[in-house]
Amino acid sequence: MTTLAAQFSDALSNIEPDDDVGNAIEAHKEVTKALKADDRLKKLGVDPILIGSYKRHVSIKRIKDVDVFARLTEADETLRPGDILDHVTDVLETAFPNQVERQRRSVKIEFLNFDLSVDIVIARPCVDHPDDHWQIPEKIEDDGNATWVETNPTRMTKLSTEANKEFVLDDGDQKPGIYVPVVKLMRQIRRTCLGDHPGGFYIEVVTLHVFNDLQPDHKTVAGYLTQVLRGVADAMAKIVEEGGLADPTLKGKIISTKATDDEIDAAAVALAEAADLAEKALLEKSTCESAVMWRKLLGVTKNTETEEHVFPLPEYCNPDGTYKTTSSVKPGSSTVPAGDGRYA
Repeated sequence: MTTLAAQFSDALSNIEPDDDVGNAIEAHKEVTKALKADDRLKKLGVDPILIGSYKRHVSIKRIKDVDVFARLTEADETLRPGDILDHVTDVLETAFPNQVERQRRSVKIEFLNFDLSVDIVIARPCVDHPDDHWQIPEKIEDDGNATWVETNPTRMTKLSTEANKEFVLDDGDQKPGIYVPVVKLMRQIRRTCLGDHPGGFYIEVVTLHVFNDLQPDHKTVAGYLTQVLRGVADAMAKIVEEGGLADPTLKGKIISTKATDDEIDAAAVALAEAADLAEKALLEKSTCESAVMWRKLLGVTKNTETEEHVFPLPEYCNPDGTYKTTSSVKPGSSTVPAGDGRYA
């Protein structure tokens, strides 16, 4: 079994958002300042927070959009979604001229200096479920008609934090959380193997279900990723016939997705093929051949100036999976350079 711990550590580093994190924080600060300066929004108790993959620490290179959940803590059932979105649009257009776009259910701001956008979603308290349950506008039609739909984005953040504490790499002295790293790798595999739909959040939710259902327990990233990837592929194959993907944050609800049934079924097939490759890579005795398989599976960085391989090959390996002739490591060798077989 080949685990390539050092290479997986580098791969995770290679998909970290880097400077995008600081840009996301700064953009959130600017939006929050503009919203809190408005008198009407002040009276409605505006309290913006970050949500989405960035907030859950599962975003990967690059962060192209940031989600701001603008909670109106003092709003009641008389608040009309179309009216408040119009008002928020006006407020933000004043603060960010020529950067704002009113959308069907949110307001988008383009920060060209950061090369990212901020999507502001307005939310009012949910009367029936006041504890962290909110309502956001449904798709607003041209005539302004709309309804509110229940949501609980902060719950997903909590579930992610809990899962990262529960599932760890048992490496003796240190026991780092493994759920977040595996979600990041699953998001990267999605970018490599799938089309636009289903999106990263959809795959993240399936991954959360798989962790809870399978209760994986491994000493390596490779072991965790291989089992979870197979579990996600198997789960995806059942989603359409089961009527949708269960929402872990709202009992009895399903996750909304732009993906068609055919796209979900196709994604299941593609992920099953990816799981086949992961299982082959894990069992492969040749370190170099295994590394080439993982490199293929994780692909290259997306939306970056230069696309680079996510998974690095050991220095003694050629891109075709053979060993470099100058290396002391040969196919079938019982030893490899220090660091290749360590847990990480």
